[in-house]
Amino acid sequence: MALFAAFALLLTACGTAGNSGSGSGGDHTLTIAKGGPPNSLDPAKISQDWQWYANLAYDPLIYRDPAGTLQPRLAESWGYTGAGNTVFELKLRPNVQFSDGSPLTADGVKASIEYYRKTHTGSSALSTVSAIDVTGPLTVRLTLSQPNPQLPVVFTQDYGAGNIIGTAALNDPAQLATTTVGAGPYVLDKSGTVANDHYAYVPNPHYWNKAAVAYSKVVVRVIPNPNTSLAALKTGQVDVIQGVYSTAEAAKSAGLRIASAPQVFVGLSLADRQGTLAPQLRDVRVRQALNYAVDRQKIAKALFGEYGTPTEQIVLPGQDGYNDNQLYTYDPAKAKQLLSDAGYPNGFTLPVVTTSSANIGLTTQAIADELKQVGVQLQLTNHPDAASYNKDVAGAKFPAYGIGFGTMPVYLMGQTLYLPSAAQFNPFKSSDPALTALYQQAAGADEATRAKLDQQIVRWLDEQAWFLPVVFTPVFFFSRTTVAGVQSTRGEPIANPTDWRPAS
Repeated sequence: MALFAAFALLLTACGTAGNSGSGSGGDHTLTIAKGGPPNSLDPAKISQDWQWYANLAYDPLIYRDPAGTLQPRLAESWGYTGAGNTVFELKLRPNVQFSDGSPLTADGVKASIEYYRKTHTGSSALSTVSAIDVTGPLTVRLTLSQPNPQLPVVFTQDYGAGNIIGTAALNDPAQLATTTVGAGPYVLDKSGTVANDHYAYVPNPHYWNKAAVAYSKVVVRVIPNPNTSLAALKTGQVDVIQGVYSTAEAAKSAGLRIASAPQVFVGLSLADRQGTLAPQLRDVRVRQALNYAVDRQKIAKALFGEYGTPTEQIVLPGQDGYNDNQLYTYDPAKAKQLLSDAGYPNGFTLPVVTTSSANIGLTTQAIADELKQVGVQLQLTNHPDAASYNKDVAGAKFPAYGIGFGTMPVYLMGQTLYLPSAAQFNPFKSSDPALTALYQQAAGADEATRAKLDQQIVRWLDEQAWFLPVVFTPVFFFSRTTVAGVQSTRGEPIANPTDWRPAS
């Protein structure tokens, strides 16, 4: 994240944050700060990092609340039909209008989902959808070529596919980059918006739940520097910011509210499991040795204090797939023995690419210091920018890479992290029949059976040491006491501005 915003500019942009109070809209302005502008306002194209810009204007079909519970939004009910998780039906809320006044219909939802499937880049959780049928004025049925048990999650605000776009706007989708046509509580005020600087939203006059509209105006200001952003929060120029660990103590000392939850596991991906570039990684004993050699507790505490959560798994305690029994205790002697048994008593050198973004480089360096003690030297190539790092990772230029990956259900992680189809994060196309079989069984299973199979998948990945997870890093939201409802939990780490209200 670039660090270039100047405080002098901050003082002159957008005025000050609004007064607090209660009411549905009232005369209250909410001003929030984000570290960058959206790559697009189009729900099918916007990066997950910038979802705030979309959340304000687009209601999802299903809403994940701050506790992590799925709640009705544009869909009043949903569920799979029959066994196998291959037919999924949504029943829509009646009497809903988009911000342009057009009605929400099953035909429109079908068109929006189809647009998302055609337009969204990267691994799509809707790739196995073979048909979308309108079975009634407010009923949509999706038929899948392969089981997908996580469609309810996919249609929440966290993934974008459920952020339904007004049908008329789909006739000219280019406009969606700079305007909003959703059925959410707010609509972009283009006259009050300066791209890349600040984005203004006003209440959607057609919103179906006007009692939920808490502000007469919402302004999202782009403030890249976290220290500048905190200064604006302290002085009341903004009400809520997405914070970082380096400023958390200062925010606490200033009497600001801190909402935080672990969200991203950071560590190494031992990606070259066939030994194409690093023959050592072909041997599971080597990969296991690296896992035994790292003191996760020490790294988590040193780098992230009370907010770091040590982990040897790619999922958090209490979440989908987590195993209570831990596999890797810190044991450098065992690591050395495994390395010796594998034919590397003196260790070896492992090239690793990393990036300064998202605490990945910081954690990778700490891992390097640990591995050095058992004779393994990490030859680090650090890219300050994420783009160069992503290119090297996806291009399989290095046998291992520093990784930061956000929490999600085990099934969805398969598509983006550990299956051969995960283009970015599985660049060597690693696969195994045992893993594939577990994944396929879990995809079509009922909820109770799937929970056990997901645990087996995570255990398999742990035992085979495809990754070297070290710590779940936190996401932070700092707010003034004038705003209520800013929450970050393990069930839903990302605070959503549509949940926030003036404090009473």
